[in-house]
Amino acid sequence: MNLWRLERLRLFRTGRWIALLAVFLVLGFGQPLATRYLGDLLSGATGDGYIKIIVTQPRPSDGMAAYFGNISTLGTLVAVAVAGLAFTVRANPPLAALYLTHVRSRASLLVPRLVTVAVAVAVAALLGGAAATYATTLLLGAPAAGATAAGVAASCLSAVFAAAITFLCACLLRGQVATIAVALVAAFVVVPFADLIPGVRHIGPNALIKLPTALQTTPWSSDDTWATLVTIGLTLACVAAGLWRATRWQQ
Repeated sequence: MNLWRLERLRLFRTGRWIALLAVFLVLGFGQPLATRYLGDLLSGATGDGYIKIIVTQPRPSDGMAAYFGNISTLGTLVAVAVAGLAFTVRANPPLAALYLTHVRSRASLLVPRLVTVAVAVAVAALLGGAAATYATTLLLGAPAAGATAAGVAASCLSAVFAAAITFLCACLLRGQVATIAVALVAAFVVVPFADLIPGVRHIGPNALIKLPTALQTTPWSSDDTWATLVTIGLTLACVAAGLWRATRWQQ
C-alpha cells in the first residue's frame, strides 16, 4: 500500500471527513434558513410589549454573508483541528520511528498527508458554499453568481491557508494539542494583528478571509487580487518552511 492511498483511507476511516462536512454543510444549509426566519422569531419573542424589533426583508446577499461570516471562524477551527491530527507525525514516537525509517525522504511522508488534507478542506468549503447557495436560492432568491463563485473560491483558499499554517506548526512542534493550539493562535490572533502593519490591511490574508462576506456588497477590486496572491504566497511559504524543517528532525 502506498502512502497516498494510506492517507485517503486514514481520512475516511478515522471519521475526520465527517467533522469537516458536518460543520460546512450545517452552516451552509442553516445560515440562510436562520437569516430567512430571524425576523419572524424576533417578532414572536417580543409579542405585544413595549419593545418592538423591526427587521428588514432579508436579501439573498444576507443569506450568503451570514454563511461566509460564520464559516470563516468555525470552518477555520475544524480545518485546523483535522489538519493538526493528520500532520503531527511525531506525536506517537514508536509509529514515528517506523515511518521515518521506512520512507525515502521526509517529503515523501508528509506530502501525501498535506495534499490529502488540503483537498479535503477545500472540497468541504466548496460543498458548504454550494449548500449555502442552494438554501439561499430556495429561501431568499438567487444570489449574485459572480460574487458567490468568488466568495466560495476565497473560502476554499482560506481553508487551505489554515491547513498550511497547521502544517508548519506540526513540523515545528511534536504534540497534537500544542500544534493545534499554536495554529489556532496564529490563525485567529497573529493573522488579524498583521493588519496593524502599514499597507497590509487590505492585501493581507485577513483581507482574504473577510473577502467572501465583503463581496456580497462590494465589487472585486485590485486589493482583493493582491490579497489572494499574498495568501497563496504565504500558503506556499508555510509548506516550504515546514518541509525544510522536517529535514532537520532527529526523530
